[in-house]
Amino acid sequence: GHPYIKEIYKGGDHLIGGEVELLDRIRYNDGLDKWRKTSTEIMEEFKEKGADTVYAFQTRNPTHAGHAYLMRSAGENLKKEGYKNPVLWLSPLGGWTKEDDVPLDVRVNQHEEVLNSGLEHPGGLDPATTVMAIWPSPMVYAGPTEVQFHAKSRRSAGASYFVVGRDPAG
Repeated sequence: GHPYIKEIYKGGDHLIGGEVELLDRIRYNDGLDKWRKTSTEIMEEFKEKGADTVYAFQTRNPTHAGHAYLMRSAGENLKKEGYKNPVLWLSPLGGWTKEDDVPLDVRVNQHEEVLNSGLEHPGGLDPATTVMAIWPSPMVYAGPTEVQFHAKSRRSAGASYFVVGRDPAG
């Protein structure tokens, strides 16, 4: 069966739904909390970087040269469209993924290295025009419908464009 259905069934005989009220920020104390930002915090970073548009790149894998190419090319294409300062939102998924996916801490640590490498490295990204923030959504491997969900959810934090790879949602 579908891997997400298995997760739902692991919840037992009862599921609870309804309105959620958050009383305090959730902290995992796993070394990644600095990358878990609210939509308001993410939008403030875009503003601080002087973004005139934002394009998000979601990943549930480590960034490789092909991803870096997609992200760099998207920024160049946006400049050709007339934007002066497009800002990239490197947006690793922070919710549930399959057991055989690369763990979040490994992905985020690798993304940090990609940013630290800068544009001098062929697989690097420009930290001056990149914001990294974990997006708390799960990966449910639902194909194009899920891609639309992920793209629309990023709009709530300021993204106008969404870049996807060859197989973005399983």
